[in-house]
Amino acid sequence: MKTGFLSIRGALPAFLACSLIFSGCDGSFLRSKIEEFSGKKQAAPVPPDGVPPPPVPPPPPVPVPPPTETQPTVPGVPSPPAAPATDDASLINEINAYVKCLNRTASRTADSRRRYLSWVNEQSGPTCKETYISYGLYTLYEDGVKTCNDAADSGKTTGPSLPKAEQAAGELAAAYAELVPLAQKAEDYYQQQDYKDDGCAKAKEMHPKLMSAFNRFLDAERRLSAEVDAIKADVELKELARLEQQQGKRLPYYTQSFMIASRRLMRTVPKENLAEFQSAAYLAAYDGLQKEYDAMLAYAEANAPETSKTFWYSGFESSAKNFFTQAKFLKRDLAEGKKANARGMNEVVDSYNRLVGDANNLRFDFP
Repeated sequence: MKTGFLSIRGALPAFLACSLIFSGCDGSFLRSKIEEFSGKKQAAPVPPDGVPPPPVPPPPPVPVPPPTETQPTVPGVPSPPAAPATDDASLINEINAYVKCLNRTASRTADSRRRYLSWVNEQSGPTCKETYISYGLYTLYEDGVKTCNDAADSGKTTGPSLPKAEQAAGELAAAYAELVPLAQKAEDYYQQQDYKDDGCAKAKEMHPKLMSAFNRFLDAERRLSAEVDAIKADVELKELARLEQQQGKRLPYYTQSFMIASRRLMRTVPKENLAEFQSAAYLAAYDGLQKEYDAMLAYAEANAPETSKTFWYSGFESSAKNFFTQAKFLKRDLAEGKKANARGMNEVVDSYNRLVGDANNLRFDFP
């Protein structure tokens, strides 16, 4: 059995991808990330006047699979392939509780907010004369309320002292608990066109409450995600050192080291605003990724008997190759002086998410 971090998956918003690409805008890019059940969703962009597209129905709720020993339930950082040190167990449990909360709420909430703001002005609010008022907004996952409340409680009572993370988790849980019924009420209101009966009164009353809860959630989500990333990065390095001390530099060490390098690269990819992308940081992280990728492949090739006994290594290696390839394509564009674009980042993020799933499946059972 393997104990480790759950992973957060991300995707850049679809409106950003579509604003930079003239075709192929039926995909979405960066956030939750996030593995089995975060999913990609396309927020509705504001269409040009006179060309009304068909309304985009909200995606169905994504089922949450039960946890198992062989497949962690969840997404922008994968779990390490080996068991953590006992001293870190309570810390990892607390962080995983935060990750579950983020995975169940963050992507859907961001999509709902984008959909709402695709037709309504954030500052002035709705007039109920908007052309695309029928878009409404997405409802949220109700079970996320308990998931986030449990995470916030866990941080206060069972885990180590992480005041910044605990405060952000509590604020996120409170904002989400307020948002769920608000979003449902607003969606019903717009879907049933009740604004035709009350002269838009309820729409104007709901707007500031919606925006306040949305923005409080997103602010807390950013702070909690940053704390989780920082803590996980520190624990991952400790785990890597422990692996080397206990086993030497064997396949678990090299796969873990490659995943750490992968996460470092992914942390240079902005989760929301492509303008925040820093080419120099990406190129530096890519150099580290290439070094670890080459070392992992060299060890695997030189130690075929060990590799063949590792469950799921062939799938993991295939995903690692694809991720490295997509990262290289983006690196090559940047080295040639081209600007990063959402399509290239889409490919990096999508291949990374597949890599995460395969990393979570690795099992190292040596005789």
